[in-house]
Amino acid sequence: MDSLITINGNPPNLFCGLLSYRPRADRDSHENFLTESFAYLLAKDPAVATKIANAMVGEKFKLKRIKNIRTQVSLGDENGRGLPDMMIEALEHDEKSLQIWIENKWNSCADLDQISRYASYLNEYDSKARKHLTLLTPRHTDAKLCFLAKPDIALTHITWSRIHEILSSHQTPGLTKEFAQFLYEKSLVVQAITRDAALAKKSGERGADLRQNLWTLCSRVQQGLTATPLTRDVTCHDGYGRVALWMFGCRLSLGVLFDPTDHATRFLDERRPLDLIFRIEGPYKKASSELARAKLSPVVKKLEKAGFDCERYGRRANHRTLVLGHYREGFPFDLSADEQVARLTEIFDSAQLLIAKDESLMRLLNGIKSY
Repeated sequence: MDSLITINGNPPNLFCGLLSYRPRADRDSHENFLTESFAYLLAKDPAVATKIANAMVGEKFKLKRIKNIRTQVSLGDENGRGLPDMMIEALEHDEKSLQIWIENKWNSCADLDQISRYASYLNEYDSKARKHLTLLTPRHTDAKLCFLAKPDIALTHITWSRIHEILSSHQTPGLTKEFAQFLYEKSLVVQAITRDAALAKKSGERGADLRQNLWTLCSRVQQGLTATPLTRDVTCHDGYGRVALWMFGCRLSLGVLFDPTDHATRFLDERRPLDLIFRIEGPYKKASSELARAKLSPVVKKLEKAGFDCERYGRRANHRTLVLGHYREGFPFDLSADEQVARLTEIFDSAQLLIAKDESLMRLLNGIKSY
């Protein structure tokens, strides 16, 4: 039988843990609620807690069990104060003590100074224990801060999507399943888009789930785009048969096409019914769209070389479409959720940079009417 995991030295009690973080007019308690709920889950399910802790440390340590979890511990020195979200006290198989500190994020962005400060606190905290600092966020792009911080202790990043995968594979009903559903409903996780889900999208509930997952996926991709004149007004938009990043006065969209009807096109491969698309559009009438389209031939040539098929089908029945490219490699169904985010970020960012870094192409795009 697994040993009881305590929270702040006491048996776990979710209601006591959440009480001090009840909503108030001057404070957003989302992250604190998440931290206390997560701590309670780990304390009540030692088996899944060990799996999650091992994932957090990246298998750098041979974790035997978790002894205690501490939340919102106030630390400070002459350089300021801090409240690490969670501190896990654990034992390795050789009975050595291990300290795992977790900085959790929901909506707020990860902060390099904060990570470095917590690493410094942890380095001085317990001379006898092995140590590890984990940054836990919804965004895979926050991982880059772990390379920038360069602390004296082990530091890794993990996403809530990875936590969700562990919870979902654990197959434990009740609390574990409820917490996994909570993470999904609050858009803290990206779920991997599968070929089966894409094929089944026409059935009502499954179709809604697919669109929700695509929206969350594209929202995460948006956060990883390089800032350029094109991305200043970028928004994630679900409509017209695609979930896309719409930008530059709605002239340009980069996204995932799930229904080609409105765009007057077809999937590159009907057996893979999700296409990554690049579209330049404008509020043109049929008579004037051909002239505007002809001027964009240099853009088409660039996209063709970059892996987008722009000319296979007669895609001009939608006269507002001036350029429409389908990415030849298709949607990366075989990757994990985080890997799908990373891959789409790479593809979409490379595509928008093709134009943003080319003055002549930017002039062409500036010449397109915006909505």
